[in-house]
Amino acid sequence: MSVSELLLSAQRLRGRQIGHDHPVSLARVMEHVEEEVAGGDVARFEPLPLGFLPLDDVLNGGLRAGDLMIVGGPFGVGKTIFALQMARNVAHSDEGNRAVYVCYEHDVAHLMARLVCLESAEQGYLKNKLTLSKLTDLTLGSPPGVGLISTLRASRRYDALLDEIDSYADRLLLVRASGIYSTIERIREWVEGVAARGAKRLLLVVDYLQKIPASGNGVYSEAEATTQVTQGLKELAISTGIRVIAVAVSDRSGLEAKRMRFAHLRGGSALQYEADVGLVLNNKHGIVSREHLIYNTSNGERLRNWVVMSVEKNRAGINAVDMEYALDVGHFRLVPTGGFVRERLVDEKVVMA
Repeated sequence: MSVSELLLSAQRLRGRQIGHDHPVSLARVMEHVEEEVAGGDVARFEPLPLGFLPLDDVLNGGLRAGDLMIVGGPFGVGKTIFALQMARNVAHSDEGNRAVYVCYEHDVAHLMARLVCLESAEQGYLKNKLTLSKLTDLTLGSPPGVGLISTLRASRRYDALLDEIDSYADRLLLVRASGIYSTIERIREWVEGVAARGAKRLLLVVDYLQKIPASGNGVYSEAEATTQVTQGLKELAISTGIRVIAVAVSDRSGLEAKRMRFAHLRGGSALQYEADVGLVLNNKHGIVSREHLIYNTSNGERLRNWVVMSVEKNRAGINAVDMEYALDVGHFRLVPTGGFVRERLVDEKVVMA
């Protein structure tokens, strides 16, 4: 498809968003929705599951077209692990899905390696799970003229693993973004190019939001830049009908708090206002009430391998929900079936002034 054809398809994509940037009568909206549903064009009405339970249940099925989810948490808690796994889950779950993972932190080869490790655990490779260390050994030990994937294939034990990755690899797009050039406008170009190729449901994941450069030639404070970028991501979600997930980092007060909250995210209140879903990840050991640790030290050590996922904002359902997921750091994954937290957690709620 040529550049001009991509631009034309993108314009048509925006044109389908009835009522966007112009008034429209309720009667016309009803007529338009009737035409879409009757014609079988129902993809944007369907929630998009993210592949984690009970999270998808709490979100009433997943993210909806136009939704912006913000995922926050302290350093090292597993935000990138969670974000990349959601992109993988969406691409893996349906041939009509596409996921674009825009990363300002890692190059695409490293992301591929993480996905290979993740998939080896997801596919139940017990003794032969792949880690970064094993992949490095295999890479360095490959014969001259033989690549890593061919080396894995040659061992035969990883044929099924690679076949599984091949089944969705064309639907998961990875971008090593630049903190200087990869603006919201550039991300929009990438998304519209993918959407124009026929994606029924498209998920954009940005890791992380505060790395996206503000547009224009002005000098912006961090709060102003974050507001511009967050509003831009929400506008992108609404105008194109996609789902957007953005990772956000904590401010200094969040790093010092016993329990990080949504209001601790760096860059101002726009994150709280624009998000349709606000999730915060915390290490369970760090936020469980002390009585669960004092009398059971072995239990305390076990909790270090669990992440508490708190839904602090949810426009599609209930909020103030705390779920827990086992963290498999060596394979860059959260075990996708979790549960609701039963223990009492420390409660440091932050009130916005």
